Amino acid sequence: MRKILFSLPFFVLAAPLAAQTDGQTNGAIVLPDFDAPTPPAEAALGGLAERLSDPATQDEIAATVSVLSEILLDLPLAPLIEPLAEATADVADLPRRPVDPDLTLRRMSPRAGEVAQRMARDLPRTMDRMADASDGIAALIPALRDAFLQIEERVEGSLPRE
Repeated sequence: MRKILFSLPFFVLAAPLAAQTDGQTNGAIVLPDFDAPTPPAEAALGGLAERLSDPATQDEIAATVSVLSEILLDLPLAPLIEPLAEATADVADLPRRPVDPDLTLRRMSPRAGEVAQRMARDLPRTMDRMADASDGIAALIPALRDAFLQIEERVEGSLPRE
């Protein structure tokens, strides 16, 4: 059950991303065009590094994470826990324990608010590290591409011809 509760923040953070629109579709969800040509990986990672290291973007994302975390801490958990408690009691053939209808993550763990504050505080530094990592990966891609081509040539050269 802890895994479910701890994965809940990721679902809450992913929901706004899934609901983004392009402004021209009257509120409809717009999925990426997977058939469109992809930009070179180096260029895509370079742009990502710039966005991740931008202080304004970092502040905006940190504020969003902070607000979403606070909301998540105060969401009632009974609708999630009730079915799990019922199923567990049925499987274990035990009497079902009542679930507090006012239960929230904040009530379960009063220090959870500290985690939300620390996440918002540390997020810019984490984003800087991610930007640095994406720069390193972008620099590594040509070498990986060359290595892959060499492996492909050697494998094709070692196969028997028909």
